[in-house]
Parts: sequence; structure tokens; C-alpha cells
Amino acid sequence: MTVQLDNARVLIRPATAADQATLVEFRLAMLTDLFRHKASTEAARLVDPGTLREANGRWIGEHFGRDFVAWMADLDGRPAATAGLLWFAHPPGPANPGGLEAYILNVYTRPEARRMGLARALMERVVAQARAAGVRRIWLRASAEGRPLYESMGFRTGDYLQLTPE
Repeated sequence: MTVQLDNARVLIRPATAADQATLVEFRLAMLTDLFRHKASTEAARLVDPGTLREANGRWIGEHFGRDFVAWMADLDGRPAATAGLLWFAHPPGPANPGGLEAYILNVYTRPEARRMGLARALMERVVAQARAAGVRRIWLRASAEGRPLYESMGFRTGDYLQLTPE
């Protein structure tokens, strides 16, 4: 699907196996941006960048096309942004009788392509894909920079608690 955003033609397309290296690159850039804004003690616990790159490459290779799908936004024929969906088979419940859930992850836009609407276009696409699959619960983790976009699309804080290692 080609869209016109800020006088630029952008191709929104499903990621392919050939995009896996770019997906890893974008994920690592997203993590770098995220942890640049976190407390230095939390950032100090990060794994060696080479180890993290290898682990993410392995994970994407194992999950791509199975329970993980991604979409790309190409600007001038070059990948500029991405968003992914991780499918979760959750036990059925009253609010989600089918059980399938979708976790949105790896929403990232290259710095030079930000504020053009790429992340919104990708988010609309992944939400539409999840809804078409019958998903009743779509969730994500938001950075401070991403939160306004997600809230403008109707995402709200839920009732889940989280326990993380100290």
C-alpha cells in the first residue's frame, strides 16, 4: 500500500525474510534510544551489543513468519520505519473468547524520517491486521516519545502488574 505523507511517497509493506537484518538493526536502534533515556544504573546492566545483536538475529530468525510478523515503511525505496506483531495464544476468557492476543513491538522510525506519520501508518496497519485476525486484546510497551501516538489511537493503561528483576 502506497501512502502520501508530508509530500513523500511511502510504501507500507509486509516485511520479508530479506528484511530480517534491517529488523535487527531497527530493534537495536530502538533499544539504544530507549535506554539512552533510562537511569544510568539500568543502562549499565545491558548486555554486550554484539551479544544482543546475535541474540536478536537468532530470535527474529526463529519467530519470523511463525508467531512474529512485521511491516516496513519504505521512504524513497529505503526502509525508514517498522512495527511488528507477536501473536500470543492466551487461554480464552470472558473478554477474549478466542484467546488470541497481539503484542505490538519494535515500533521504530529512523531519526531523519520522524514526524512524517510513518509510525502512525504502521500502527494503523498492525492494529488492522490484529483486528482482522479476531484479536480482542492488543497491547504494547510505550516509550515516553511513543506514548502520545498510542494514546491518540485509543491505547490505555490496563490492569496488568509487572515484576522485573532488580
